[in-house]
Amino acid sequence: MSDLPPTTLGGEADPNAWYFNRVGEEGPLPNPVGHTFPLITHDASERWRIVGTGFYVNDSGMFATARHVIEDVMQNGHQISPLVILHLHSNLGLFGPSEVLFRPIAQCWLGETADVALGYAASATNSSTGEQLKNWCWTLSWRVPNIGAVAATYAFPNSAVSADGRRIRLSPNAYMGRVQAFGDHRDRVMLPFPFIQVDFRIHGAASGGPTLSGGDVIGINCTEYPENVDHPPGPGFCAQARCLSDAFFDDFVLPNETSPRLVTFDECVRTGVVKVRDYAPPPAGAPRRGTLVRPHMEYVAPRPAVDIEVWA
Repeated sequence: MSDLPPTTLGGEADPNAWYFNRVGEEGPLPNPVGHTFPLITHDASERWRIVGTGFYVNDSGMFATARHVIEDVMQNGHQISPLVILHLHSNLGLFGPSEVLFRPIAQCWLGETADVALGYAASATNSSTGEQLKNWCWTLSWRVPNIGAVAATYAFPNSAVSADGRRIRLSPNAYMGRVQAFGDHRDRVMLPFPFIQVDFRIHGAASGGPTLSGGDVIGINCTEYPENVDHPPGPGFCAQARCLSDAFFDDFVLPNETSPRLVTFDECVRTGVVKVRDYAPPPAGAPRRGTLVRPHMEYVAPRPAVDIEVWA
C-alpha cells in the first residue's frame, strides 16, 4: 500500500513488557488477538475503514466498546452503514495470515450518559461440525486502582486502508502508563460519568478498547485531550467498567432457560454469563437506562485483504 501509517503513533509499549493473560491460563500472551478486535465499516462506494476497537467479555461473543464507536454508523437512530467485527484468531493466540472472521453484530445496548456500549455478536459455528465456536475474553472488574497504579490498553489505532478501501493493514499495540485520577464524573459535557484518567495515549481507533490494570478490564477507552500548541497529547480518559451495569438485552436466552426475554446485566452476572470481579449489583428497582440498537445491516462490499504487522 502507498498510504501506510508511520511505524509508530507515539506511546507504544515495549512488546517485551506485555503480559496479558488468557482467562483460565497462566503465562504471557504477546498479542491478545482472541480477546480484542477492530470494528470496521464500509461506505456507499464500498471502501472499508476502521471505526474503533472492541473486546469480548464472555466466550460466546458478548463484547464491550465505546458508545460513539457504534454511533459512527447510526444517524437519527437509524443505521446508515454496516458494522462488522474483524475477528482475528488462531489456535495459539497469535496472528495468522488467513485467520480472519467477519462477524456480524446482533444487538447493542448504548449507555445513556456514559460513553459505553455492550453488544453481542452473531454466533460463530464450525462449518463442518456445527459446533459453536468460543472466543477468548477479558474479565471485567468494578475495582478502581489507586492513583499511580500501572494501567494499559491494547487496541488497533495504528492502521491504514488502501485508497480503494480494499486492503487493511493493522499494527496492534499495547500502550502503557499509570492512573492519574478517577471520580464519579469529571464535567457535565466531556465526562459526565464515572471515569479514570490515564497518562498513556488513546489514539482515535483505540476508542472502545479495554483499559487494563492488574490483569482485568477496569474501563473502556473513550478519548484523550488532543495535541495543540499549549498542551502535549493526552492524558487519556476511559469510562469505568461499572458504567456497563445499566446494560440490558432484549430477546436474550439465559443459561437453563429456553425462551428469549429482556435480560439485565445483573442477571448476566448472577447466572455466570459475564464474570465481574468486585461486583456490586445496582440498587433494587433501579430503572433501565440506555437504548438498544440492532446494527446487523449486511455488508455488501467485497471482503478486504487484511495484513497484520506483528511486533517482534
